[in-house]
Amino acid sequence: MVVRPRTDDDLPGCVAVLRAVHAADRYPSTWPADPAAFLSPPGLVTALVVTVGERVTGHAALVADDVDGAGDSGALRLTRVFVDPAVRRAGHARALLAGVATALAARGRDGVLDVVESVPAERLYRAAGWVRTGAAPAGWRFPDGREPAAALYRLPITQRRTGDDAVQ
Repeated sequence: MVVRPRTDDDLPGCVAVLRAVHAADRYPSTWPADPAAFLSPPGLVTALVVTVGERVTGHAALVADDVDGAGDSGALRLTRVFVDPAVRRAGHARALLAGVATALAARGRDGVLDVVESVPAERLYRAAGWVRTGAAPAGWRFPDGREPAAALYRLPITQRRTGDDAVQ
């Protein structure tokens, strides 16, 4: 299993995995008209894949934006995170989140994310060092019109740095 930056050649495999995730978990809640474009949202800084051989088994993206309306432009938002249901509980998600932490550290940036509350993913994020900072309306709706609550998380990379290059 390898975590590496996504290439254009990975997009068909990413879309295939996203389709399997959508069928199993309804993520994304509405299938995008252009799934490849969905995987490259505005503000994309980097996207990572986890692979076994040539097969993509997971995906994550980091974007730079005003993550919560509070002007937190110093952090990168983690989005478009998913792992093939066929390989769950085999360490692919943990490896992907470790790759995300490495990508954030290389940029000297914290990570932030929001995830629908009461999902098993919250346990995974906490185990990977993400700290819950609150909750808020998700800002999007399920196909039935309900707006879910989102748990807000932060991965405090800049607080982990020490020495002369520490970010204050």
